[in-house]
Amino acid sequence: MTCSRRWLADRGARERSILSATGRMGAARPLPATHLGETRFQALSIGPAAQLALPADGTALRVHSVFPSTVNLEVEGSEWLVALSGPMGAVYPHAVALARPEDFGNWGLAVGSRACLLGGSLCLQGQAHNMVVDLRQALRLPLRTVPSIVRLGGAHHACAMRLAEIQANAGCDLRMDGLWRPGRVTTALGAGLGRAALALGAAAQAFGRSPGGDLAAGRRAGHDEGEAPPALGRSVAALLGLGAGLTPSGDDFLCGFLAAARTCGRSRGLPNALKDAVEKNIRRTSQISASMVRCAIRNFWPMPLVDLAEALAGECENEAVKALKELCGLGHCSGSDIATGFLFGLETLVGPLVSSHL
Repeated sequence: MTCSRRWLADRGARERSILSATGRMGAARPLPATHLGETRFQALSIGPAAQLALPADGTALRVHSVFPSTVNLEVEGSEWLVALSGPMGAVYPHAVALARPEDFGNWGLAVGSRACLLGGSLCLQGQAHNMVVDLRQALRLPLRTVPSIVRLGGAHHACAMRLAEIQANAGCDLRMDGLWRPGRVTTALGAGLGRAALALGAAAQAFGRSPGGDLAAGRRAGHDEGEAPPALGRSVAALLGLGAGLTPSGDDFLCGFLAAARTCGRSRGLPNALKDAVEKNIRRTSQISASMVRCAIRNFWPMPLVDLAEALAGECENEAVKALKELCGLGHCSGSDIATGFLFGLETLVGPLVSSHL
């Protein structure tokens, strides 16, 4: 089987699983209320991070934030946020996706109100009545890790070129081509993001060239136990919280770079060093964005990012560009910022720093 056919077959199997689950559930209407004051809904899928955050009945939660497309639930006694979303949210590892779209602003949920996992359902206390999300028939999505990538070829080149076009059309602050040609940066924020991104790349390269390329080498050089080398720590701190929105561009870029570090086996300690730096500086960003970054350091990724990594590992150019497009469709520039961190990270850690192709 050719690379293209194998990649499409694997992807098709995953999509058929989700579509099959949607069909089994009927997805058209909420489940009938079982008693006065309660409305029931059916969950389509539960991401792998959400499964870890909701281990058993009795788990207590609180409503952290409410948006038309998402409700964020804080798991009490932990650092987890679980996102309750419509079907499109199934791509996120920390999401419980419903079988049909919902405007959560109409649910009457107040920030800080109680929720719990009870009898296989998420029970949310609304102002007028309770909302119950049945999880029992939901598809438990498996953990998908990024594959090893040992060299870069035409698929990576095509994605870098396409990403530059997408970012230019969307007016993103962070620009893939701006990392190699600063003159293409159009905003002051973009310039700051570019400097922070390049600093992270340089620190990661230096770490990889250190004896052994692991945390032990850094500690022999005089760093404390449990701490990343100073250059990595400073560059991660500079990115966390840098930018506007619920997930700032610096955080999104960092998530992509963390995925690239996972794919590269040349510096085995780099993911752990980055993890140390993130944990030390995580309070520099918002709780919503911190939850996304914590997913990344625990090896939980959005589905399109894993699709992109798999296509690049197999040198499947058409499929890689398609996965890149889907990744860039997450948010206004959030997905493209993740893609920038990933593609830049690969070029920094796997291949030579090449600027001529952009």
